[in-house]
Amino acid sequence: MAYYQQPPPGNYPPPQQQQQQQPPPGGYPPYQQPYGAPPSPYMPQQQQWGQPPPPGGYQQPPPPSPGFQGPPTPGYPPPHSPGFPPPSPGYGYPPAPLVHRDSNGYHPPAPPQGFPPPQQASYLNPLGVGGGPPPPIAHTFPPVAPRIIPTADIDIIYKACKGFGTDEKALISVFGYREGDVIDAIREQYSTHTKRDLITTIEKETSGNFRTALKAVAYGPSECDVFFANLAIAGFGTNESMLTESIMGRTNAEVNRMKTIYPLRYKESLEAAVRGDLSMKTEKLFMMALSGQRIEDWEPINPQVVANDAAAIHNACAGLGTDELLVCSVLTRASEPYLRALATEYKNRHKTDLVKLIKKEFSGHMQDALVYIVEGALNRPTRDAILLEASMKGIGTRDELLISRLVRMHWNKHHFELVKREFKRLYGRDLQQRVKGETSGDYGKLMVALCS
Repeated sequence: MAYYQQPPPGNYPPPQQQQQQQPPPGGYPPYQQPYGAPPSPYMPQQQQWGQPPPPGGYQQPPPPSPGFQGPPTPGYPPPHSPGFPPPSPGYGYPPAPLVHRDSNGYHPPAPPQGFPPPQQASYLNPLGVGGGPPPPIAHTFPPVAPRIIPTADIDIIYKACKGFGTDEKALISVFGYREGDVIDAIREQYSTHTKRDLITTIEKETSGNFRTALKAVAYGPSECDVFFANLAIAGFGTNESMLTESIMGRTNAEVNRMKTIYPLRYKESLEAAVRGDLSMKTEKLFMMALSGQRIEDWEPINPQVVANDAAAIHNACAGLGTDELLVCSVLTRASEPYLRALATEYKNRHKTDLVKLIKKEFSGHMQDALVYIVEGALNRPTRDAILLEASMKGIGTRDELLISRLVRMHWNKHHFELVKREFKRLYGRDLQQRVKGETSGDYGKLMVALCS
């Protein structure tokens, strides 16, 4: 059946055209120092006049200019809305290439001063009609990412764990307030500076929920989902919600990164680990999500393909029984813009919300996974605010779920501010105060710091 495959040829422009339309992936906005937090030494633009440079010798050139930003997701303000700085390049993706453009799409860099500009070739088409050779290819290269050297933070962590006892307050002062790229740099460079592995040090010096939360943060945005996926299936039973949130709704780049890192950490492939804990159609659903065959967010949407998918989902759920795998195939290969178009098309044609249809026709883990995918595309801040409250409400706190959700969300400051705003709208209380009331000790202090 066609819905288990990629869209047929002709529904999307050829790769050459797609590349011209592809915006660079979004990511995190510039760091905003939280009230009451220790000052971060990584933000030279916030240096006050008359103050000396920060200790520790941090060296980081100014970041490259951000590239073109795609249309915002519903529930998010536009990239330059008041109060929301434009996002910087996100983790897991290379920076946008530096290209020179004019109204016609492209031109080479300006010549050095004192030299005349290059003459435009008269080449008209690949057959050479019009005379003249084709213009020379202008080589452009992505900018080199600035190297972060977090010597001061590494020294703080090393001293906090050295000798008898552990200075938990010092650990929180670093891990509770640093940006994701700084955390990644600390983890990668810690062993070079101290001859010790950072994760091993945390495991040795801490315990309980504080250890779990500290490890999750120390893995950084580039590896924390690998840690959560393993945590979800380690030991007896499966934490279905944590596994779903670690894998579902990921871009191809994120999936491929997880599949690369997982066997390096845990000595087996991510697919094999997931298959060992799931079975039957739910296992097949997760294998679809891990295939890395999702439509990219920047690819144009063909309305006819959307209409065909809406009809296929309706037919799969009509009458007795449901073709679960067909629905799973459509939803796991769809990008977020495509899912929004599909949900709109389905409601217009069949007067039913796509989420309501899933809740009616599916059950258990498969239902939860599909709802997570669709709700993330329709309104991610609302979905995530509800998930945070669900991990705290009732008797007792589901600490590992709270850790995984809070750590994952806090990496993207722009998104996290929207989640906090939505949390207050839905529940009439501040998220940071809610977390403070549900946690305690050093673990609670770290979680509150992450909410800053």
